[in-house]
Amino acid sequence: MAEPNSNPNHSNGHVNRSRPYTTHVTFRLLCHASRVGAIIGKSGVLIKTLQEATGAKIRIEDAPQESPDRVILVIADAALSCKVLLRNEEVVEVSKAQEALLKVFDRILEVAAEMEGVDVGDRVMSCRLVADSAQAGSVIGKGGKVVERIKKETGCKIRVLTDDLPLCASASDEMIEVILLHALLHFRTCHLMF
Repeated sequence: MAEPNSNPNHSNGHVNRSRPYTTHVTFRLLCHASRVGAIIGKSGVLIKTLQEATGAKIRIEDAPQESPDRVILVIADAALSCKVLLRNEEVVEVSKAQEALLKVFDRILEVAAEMEGVDVGDRVMSCRLVADSAQAGSVIGKGGKVVERIKKETGCKIRVLTDDLPLCASASDEMIEVILLHALLHFRTCHLMF
């Protein structure tokens, strides 16, 4: 049972109008353990910079030592609050959580390209997210209609996997993999507009 004053907008049963209610969203992005240090940066400088730039809480979750992957947790406001310019010159409105997720993923791509000695645009890219099975079901939609619409609109390949999950996933999780092909790299953020 929730505590009566657990909502920050209520105090003793009265609505606190000075603090508007905000909804937060959490993304759980998978990253190979070998790249995590470059996301954090020396003494945590890079992750702090990402947090300050986006207003998100970003942290690396603990995982079993034998796990090759780590979960990067991104928590921020879900309200649409900024715009992102995509490489195809399209401007889309995103939340602080989406902005933070894009910036973290961009950093992962930069690190992978540096480690492999290639340009980011020279490869097929994969973004893997872990989600509770109910949330993953929302991505698929009834009869697969939502995932098919997303595939059609973006040209990305999307798979929701229930088997062979990373060791850092929990028993109720599924993995959502988004595969970006060479021709679709323009969907990656170039810079943010304010």
